[in-house]
Amino acid sequence: MADNDVPENPPTSGVPPEEESDDELYFRAPKVEYRHTMADLEAELNRIMTRSCKIDACIDVFISRVLPLMKEAEDTRRRRNAYFSSYYFNEGLKKLAEDTIEPLKRELRENLNRLVPGCVPDENKDVLSGLKHRLEKRREVMVRTGGYGEGAIPRSLLDTLVEKQYRERVGHAAQVSSNEESALTESYRQLRNLIEDERSMASFACGGSIPITVHTHIGENRSLVACPPVSVFWSKRDDAAAQKLVLPVDGTDHQTDLDALRRLVTECDPASFGRGEQDVIDPEYRKAGKLDSNQFATSFHPADYGILDNVGQVLLPSIDSETDNELQFRRIKAEMYKMNVYSGPSGLFRKHVDTPRAANQIGSLVVCLPSKFTGGSLHVQHHGHKVTFDWSDKSDTRIQWAAFYSDCEHEIETITQGDRITLTYNLYVTEPIGQLLPSPTAPMDPKTLPLHGWMKDLLAQEDFMKDGGVLGFFCSHAYAHSSELAQNYLPRGLKGADLVLYSVFRSLGAEVSVVPIIDNNGRYGDGNPALGLSGKLPKRSHYYLGDDDWHGSTGLWEYLQNGEKQLVPSVMEIMPSSGECEDVDQRWKFLMMVRQVKGMTELLQSPEERGIAASEGNYYRRQGVHVGASCHPYETHDRGEGEDRDELMKELWPAYHLPGITWITEPKHEEMAFSQIAYGNEASIGTRYSCAAILAVIPPSEERASILRQA
Repeated sequence: MADNDVPENPPTSGVPPEEESDDELYFRAPKVEYRHTMADLEAELNRIMTRSCKIDACIDVFISRVLPLMKEAEDTRRRRNAYFSSYYFNEGLKKLAEDTIEPLKRELRENLNRLVPGCVPDENKDVLSGLKHRLEKRREVMVRTGGYGEGAIPRSLLDTLVEKQYRERVGHAAQVSSNEESALTESYRQLRNLIEDERSMASFACGGSIPITVHTHIGENRSLVACPPVSVFWSKRDDAAAQKLVLPVDGTDHQTDLDALRRLVTECDPASFGRGEQDVIDPEYRKAGKLDSNQFATSFHPADYGILDNVGQVLLPSIDSETDNELQFRRIKAEMYKMNVYSGPSGLFRKHVDTPRAANQIGSLVVCLPSKFTGGSLHVQHHGHKVTFDWSDKSDTRIQWAAFYSDCEHEIETITQGDRITLTYNLYVTEPIGQLLPSPTAPMDPKTLPLHGWMKDLLAQEDFMKDGGVLGFFCSHAYAHSSELAQNYLPRGLKGADLVLYSVFRSLGAEVSVVPIIDNNGRYGDGNPALGLSGKLPKRSHYYLGDDDWHGSTGLWEYLQNGEKQLVPSVMEIMPSSGECEDVDQRWKFLMMVRQVKGMTELLQSPEERGIAASEGNYYRRQGVHVGASCHPYETHDRGEGEDRDELMKELWPAYHLPGITWITEPKHEEMAFSQIAYGNEASIGTRYSCAAILAVIPPSEERASILRQA
């Protein structure tokens, strides 16, 4: 429906009849005769919702302009009252100077006439005269807060979902053929499988780099964010003086370091490899030099640069038990194994699998020291998937590293020129005394994660989410998201597939958030029927508050059964506070998104069984999810008895109602969000729960090409 596509005699707005005298703007439409189909019901709801949202958006913009003026005009006491009291708000409007308030009234009238033609009954009458009741209600919405800050949800995510639901309501969504729909569903299914089988794909390897500089400093995660030139000391005999090499070879002692490099290459022993129970030297299979760990020392230590913390976040979750992951006791320990030198023009190591040296060894870490070479890409394969580490371009300017599981097959391509010098560490699981919170970014490079290439290719497809959208992933691992530390802990504490998803989407230009999703009688939205996702946890042992959605279905049933009464839907508006009010057209679409028609869930469960023809439309069949505006610490409240469940949530747990998220996984780990008085014959405590989720904003296909070129 276009902005001005409103009937000459629009239906009522949905305000209860007892409020008619307070708002003449809403009750000018005559009663109409209705038919008895679901299609008629959805069409009528769209007309009612569109009209009321447009009117309220105009009022919201007016109030957003007025409130700052009233605060400037009153003293401290009156300013506080004017802001929080309906009485003082209306009194404050009267006290504003005429030259201040009149332009805002004209803007309000113009917006109303443009969006809802004919709704202002008398052009010569004060436009506020028929809006007293609506002004009071909308002012309460504009200043409502729940005691917690907003900001966890980016504006781009809200705007994307606003446009998505608007296109669906008015029939402007991109048409998708059955073949395209099947291909899209298959892409979602593959992504789900990759995430849930994180050891096979999403996180069997990771890597990154650290720049070489003479100026270093400590970053926020207490790790060095740059590395000075690396010193290498070696000696082949216990009674010989150690020799020294500084890498990269580009300092004032260039020739001295170059000579030292040549000596290092010459003095390395031929590198062997395991074949059965024997160590074999075969230049056709592996051509490289090596020094054992007792023959050399280096100034570089991976723990100083956050490498082990990042490796642990990615690789540990898929080898630990669920209990270990929840307690977060285990961490990675690196033990130096060997130095290897692969020199051009023929250094190489064909496909092989490392032999674990102990029961608690989980993988290997390879650190490439800064020395110029070409060729020599490292390919790591696991369960049919491959990731490539090509270090040649920045080989003389950065420390580069890769970590992977012990059972990964890997190979080193032929070195065509220069010397590829690497330190190899065995990675073991250990149990530390404490736990740090490493950064999910540097020094890890998301491009080295196996999922990166697959996801980049998927986003490059023009037919994938052509209009853009939001992908939702319930976190694979448990995090303390309902605590005072949650805002700092997430996303810093992500691990495994969760860290992989977060890092990959960010590197591909998507805006990513980690947010809490609150349950609705044990459900977390509608899931994704195309993938067989229910939006529920497999096992629910908690006591949930009862579902009161059926209270709003009475008027809907009366409309469907006889149509004698005007349709007056019960509407719940779920958003934390005023939000963005600069653009009135965006505002009314936003209000359409965050408003739910109560009773539709109960009504639409089985309309055919009651003899009602089902509608081809499906917008009102989707519940959407309640997404927290920020992470909230758990609290108990003495409110709730006799109060509407979702109305109470708006004050205790500020959230947005967001339909249109494409969910890829099921919810897995709940935490208590808040507890309240539950209704019933006797007072009891009811608890609502929440799950942490990762939301990624996917731009439309025409915008992705330039973004992906830089990724």
